[in-house]
Amino acid sequence: MARELMKKKRTDKSNHIIEIATEVFSEKGYHGALTDEIAERAGISKRSMYYYIGDKDMLYETVMKNLLDQSQIHLYQEQNETESPEKKIRRLIHGMAQVAKLRPLHSIVMRELFAGGENLPPTLSKNIDNYLERFTEACEEIACGGKELSISPIMLAWMIFAFFLHWDITMPFVYDGKECTQRNAIELVGKNINEKLIKEVEKFVFNVLGVYK
Repeated sequence: MARELMKKKRTDKSNHIIEIATEVFSEKGYHGALTDEIAERAGISKRSMYYYIGDKDMLYETVMKNLLDQSQIHLYQEQNETESPEKKIRRLIHGMAQVAKLRPLHSIVMRELFAGGENLPPTLSKNIDNYLERFTEACEEIACGGKELSISPIMLAWMIFAFFLHWDITMPFVYDGKECTQRNAIELVGKNINEKLIKEVEKFVFNVLGVYK
C-alpha cells in the first residue's frame, strides 16, 4: 500500500512538472525557457525537478513526446484499413480538428521553426509526412473509383490543417471584436472548433473531391 502511494505521488509530481514545463516552453521556446523559472512555477527546487524528470533537454524531450503522442492518438484513433476512403478522410479531418486545439504544440513548433527548427524532434516531420501520406492514399482510392481529383491531395490536406488551426486561434478574437460585422455568420458554425464546423469542412472537402456525402 505504501509503495503504491509513493508511486502515485511520484507520478503526480512528474505530471505537474511536465505541465508547467509545457507552459513555459510554449511561451518562450526552447532557448527562452529557463529551468529556474520552470522549477519556481512548479513550486519545487531545481534539484527535485532534476530528480523527477531530468535537465532542460530531458524536460523538453518529454514535453514534445507527450504533445506528439496526443496528436497521433487524435489522428489515428480506431483506424481501420478496411474502411471506405470517405470514412478514412472523415477520421483524418476530425483528428486534425482535435490536433489544431493543441495550442502548446503549435506554439512550440512555430517558435522553433522560426528559430531554424534545430530543436524540433525528427518524429514531428515523420508524423506530418504520415498524415499527408494517409490523406493522399485515401484520395487516390477515391480516384481509383472513377472520381477525377481536381486538386492535389497534399494541398487539400494542408488546407484542412491550416483552416482548423487559424480558425481556433483567430476566430474567437474576430468574433469578440467590437467592430465584427460577421458575428451572425460565425455563430452559424461556432467561433470555436466543434462538430458543426467539422461537418462543414467535410462537406467542402467531399465537394472538392467530387464525392457528395
